[in-house]
Amino acid sequence: MYEAKLLIVGEAGAGKTTLAKKIENPDYQLQENEKYTEGIDIIQWTFPLDNGRDFRVNIWDFGGQEIYHATHQFFLTKRSLYTLIADTRKEDTDFHYWLNIVELLSDNSPLLIINNEKQDRHREINERALRGQFTNLKETLTTNLATNRGLKKLLTQIKFYISNLPHIKEAALPRTWKQVREALEEDSRNHISLEEYLNICSNNGFTLYKDKLQLSGYLHDLGVCLHFQDDPLLKKTVILKPEWGTYAVYKVLDNDDVIRNLGCFNRADLEKIWSEENYAYMQDELLQLMIKFQLCYLIPGSKDSYIAPQLLTLNQPEYDWDESDNLILRYTYEFMPKGIITRFIVVMHNWIDQQQHVWRSGVILNKDNTKAEVIEYYEQREIKIRVTGRHKRDLLTTVTYELDQIHDSYNRLRCSKLIPCNCSSCKNSQTPDFYEFDKLRERIAYGKNTIECGSPPYNTVIVSSLIDDYNIGFKPLNKDQQPDIRQPNKADRSIIINNNIEATGSKTMSEKNEFKVGDGSTVIGAGGRESNNNTIQATVNESPTEEKWNLSNQLALYGIIATLFVGLGAWLFSGLLNDKVIEWFSPDPGTQEEQVD
Repeated sequence: MYEAKLLIVGEAGAGKTTLAKKIENPDYQLQENEKYTEGIDIIQWTFPLDNGRDFRVNIWDFGGQEIYHATHQFFLTKRSLYTLIADTRKEDTDFHYWLNIVELLSDNSPLLIINNEKQDRHREINERALRGQFTNLKETLTTNLATNRGLKKLLTQIKFYISNLPHIKEAALPRTWKQVREALEEDSRNHISLEEYLNICSNNGFTLYKDKLQLSGYLHDLGVCLHFQDDPLLKKTVILKPEWGTYAVYKVLDNDDVIRNLGCFNRADLEKIWSEENYAYMQDELLQLMIKFQLCYLIPGSKDSYIAPQLLTLNQPEYDWDESDNLILRYTYEFMPKGIITRFIVVMHNWIDQQQHVWRSGVILNKDNTKAEVIEYYEQREIKIRVTGRHKRDLLTTVTYELDQIHDSYNRLRCSKLIPCNCSSCKNSQTPDFYEFDKLRERIAYGKNTIECGSPPYNTVIVSSLIDDYNIGFKPLNKDQQPDIRQPNKADRSIIINNNIEATGSKTMSEKNEFKVGDGSTVIGAGGRESNNNTIQATVNESPTEEKWNLSNQLALYGIIATLFVGLGAWLFSGLLNDKVIEWFSPDPGTQEEQVD
């Protein structure tokens, strides 16, 4: 299949829609008040290859409004060519944001920067510096889309790069793949269940489940359909008409009434927004799609009122906060994608304090006489957490668990977890010195058991006490092992909370305390290693030099105990046997006297 996806990204008004239409038809004339793209527009374009075959391109024109940025992770795909269009007249393009988000989500797919020189205004870009940082940046091209200057070269380069994507050069795909591709394209439905998709594959010669998912992932990357395999809920649906789902979702976020109501809407609003025949009978499915995308949530206690948190007020509300004896934790990001905090709000919405203390960049949670303040400082690329109340460690564990789940959805996201200093000067401060968790691990690996506070009077702090304060479990590094500053994989993450259960060494907790996290799964003992069913097993802090208490350790212990029992039994049996033998062969006293006589 000679087919690929071309994604056009950039700021609002830069000329993305004009570029898409110029690619499709170079004679397209610009409209003076052309309407901006609502969400995503999808255009199909075909051009001939030198071998006489047609190459099909699925052009995805992304709306540039910031409200759409939170959904980029669902649509920026691998096996694609990216074009970042910049308006040289406005000079408002955030090159580092777009290059970072494409690198993060696209598996390093190639990218072209296109300077749209409106009114022939030239703008210089430090291309060498950008290429040094972003290896997927191929070249910078210039054009004036109003006059078509530079358009011919631009189209030539787009054809070259998209026809030379790695998947195009790979071995020919099986005929069964093309058959399934055609069957899905001919299906008039907007979406089908995963089971229906698997049956279509089976009817066209597929036998292995993994091959069927490999094809749906391939078609997802090409922009033919949408199948979010990494999400357990979204995985159950294959969207055959991507524009159907995306357009419906963005119609809600773009609605003037919803915007005026600060993201609040109800079923009656949706009936008006989705009044078109194409959506009238699919409103429940579309609403569930928005919830699964973590774009909105049902307000607890209401029957049909919802909130889209990316439209909440920017103003932080007033609330009381007890600053004594807080647990404080920070996440810092090398690059921070937009939408982390709003997705977190959706996940944790049941615990929003009074269902009022929430705003676009933060939220106050209230659970079991304990409160957590979680605020995103986007300009500083940071999320700061404060927890106060009766069960601080329990609530902190839930907060960090849910944030880590969101982090894990970005496969290449780099972030650090910072633990506050607990020296006498920092202990009860709201602005203590902080240490990177991975640096603490590294120090323990090299036998450095203390660290100096970074603030006067530069007290010496015991490293293990910093970790014990938060009971964040970890596997110690070897001296030759370099700490990975990226967010650890799900299988490696272990956040452990001491829930007033006294234990030492490397033992498993004998008592467990269960509570629910935001996605409805259960946390046992307030933290630990995640299993396939989202249950977390709690363990007690380990000595840095000891291994985790795992199955092999248990089997070894059982073997030792069994050996001891066998040995003890043999010894006892041997002793009894010896006594019996002596009794058998030793003459009784009367016989001895007879022999003497």
